[in-house]
Amino acid sequence: RKPHWRGTARMADSGAAAAKSGAGEPAPTPVAIAISGASGRVGRRLLALSAADSGLRVTHALVSRGSSSDGEPVGKLAPEASSLDVRATSRGLGSGPTVLVDFSTPAACVEQATAAAELGIGLVIGTTGLTDADMGVLRKLSDKVPVLVAHNFSLGVNLLCRIAGEVATALGEGFDIEVVEAHHNRKVDAPSGTALGLARAIAGALDRDVAKDLRCGREGPSCKRTPREIGMHSLRMGSVVGDHTAHFSSDFERIELTHRAQSRDVFAAGALRAAKWLAGREAGWYTMDDVLFGGRASV
Repeated sequence: RKPHWRGTARMADSGAAAAKSGAGEPAPTPVAIAISGASGRVGRRLLALSAADSGLRVTHALVSRGSSSDGEPVGKLAPEASSLDVRATSRGLGSGPTVLVDFSTPAACVEQATAAAELGIGLVIGTTGLTDADMGVLRKLSDKVPVLVAHNFSLGVNLLCRIAGEVATALGEGFDIEVVEAHHNRKVDAPSGTALGLARAIAGALDRDVAKDLRCGREGPSCKRTPREIGMHSLRMGSVVGDHTAHFSSDFERIELTHRAQSRDVFAAGALRAAKWLAGREAGWYTMDDVLFGGRASV
């Protein structure tokens, strides 16, 4: 779907089943979630933030077979989650959760997602490295349960992509476009998936083809840009969590749209918001745009 930005757009509600709490009304029932990939970097933060959120209840903390964390209290994975009466397990899902939040590996993701869908459990997928075949499996599962897949769960990044597409549409063809991303010096891939998503949003708004019009870096004596080109540049330095900027420049002015992540918690927090929103939705395929602005499942 083509992005459409309205400056006065209202944020969507935090969960389909959650009623607004007024004076004298009971608090909404917490959304029951299972976390897959609980021993990973994001998984630990999901546990920590869930423990502090009265709107969530963790029922399962799934880890890989053979993990040294198998059977351990989740407080050992994330000290902030010590209040949760849950142990990490590799035995898979049982009854209880409404939504599975998966930040594991591609193979584990497909396995757990398939099992969850059979139990009628919704899926929030943040696992990276999924193949076209993996995505095909998840697409089929969306016939049974609500499925939301995102490469980046930062609310700000998703807003940036949406706004950048709208800005590109408004400015038209008279502006040169460059995307610059920066990450820590341990990141192995480039450009980042988020930067590519930003470029796709811009390309889609201008009817350009990322496969043909995206140019990653410049080197050599003949680097003059073409009119349809979208430049892409990657910086690797220090402990940068993630910076992304879209530059739009004409001969007379320049616009820069920037997002800077200050903590990796931004990804876990966005995924948990998505889980709350997805709970109780009809089966179908959803995006973070739906979470932020409301929406119905797409086919």
